[in-house]
Amino acid sequence: MIIEMGYLFNRNGATLPVELVEQIDDAKDYPDVVEFAEPVKIEGTLKNEDDVFVLDAKGETAVLMECSCCLAPVRKELCFEIKERFAHTGRENEETETFTGDQIDLADFVKRGIIGELPMKVLCREDCKGLCPVCGKDLNEGDCGCDRTIRDPRFESLRALFR
Repeated sequence: MIIEMGYLFNRNGATLPVELVEQIDDAKDYPDVVEFAEPVKIEGTLKNEDDVFVLDAKGETAVLMECSCCLAPVRKELCFEIKERFAHTGRENEETETFTGDQIDLADFVKRGIIGELPMKVLCREDCKGLCPVCGKDLNEGDCGCDRTIRDPRFESLRALFR
């Protein structure tokens, strides 16, 4: 996701509208994301403030993730913000990202925004029963009949006293 900035150079106070759309095909860098269901859309403005370029943008996309209990695919809509300052050289007492040339690559900032909005736990529904730990059947589709009693081996000698 590249922004061409040639228009903004040497134009203090000038603003450039930013509208980018890009499909992310490889989800390996995004934890728990199976795939991107929609392209990433970025809309905002890039403003020149005394040769510091200020990006204020909002992004949105939709991803498919696995349910934390039953591994069923779950679609999640994500909205995120990108507020960054860029300059050709780092400035004292300012937190700015540096860049060279007349382009800014937003890929890392978009990735950071998306990862920051990913939920820690995803459920396909509130009462998801998950998978059977014995046979792996999806318990939302019905009971499998397996004995799922979990016995702690540390208490096995104590259990033997009661037999």
